[in-house]
Amino acid sequence: MAAYVHLNLRIKDPAKQAELAPRFQAALQAAGGRILHFGPVAQMLEGDVAPLPLAGIFEFASLADALAFYESPEYAPIKAEREAAQEARMFVVDAG
Repeated sequence: MAAYVHLNLRIKDPAKQAELAPRFQAALQAAGGRILHFGPVAQMLEGDVAPLPLAGIFEFASLADALAFYESPEYAPIKAEREAAQEARMFVVDAG
């Protein structure tokens, strides 16, 4: 069953973010993932903690595939550089 990686972020360095974005997309596609959504958060519906302004949802065929992407050598350098480019929260859900 499918798994979905959810990302909520605020861009801190637009130039660095612009450099990371195509590399992230390439690593995601190489791991079999696809972008379902990336864009502004439309509205907070519930909760005490306000979301960061942008959100992404990425689909993988399975939880194992999503976790393999996250731990992949292709994603590792991107992950290491993301902190300078953005403040982010990321989690995965298993639809199975």
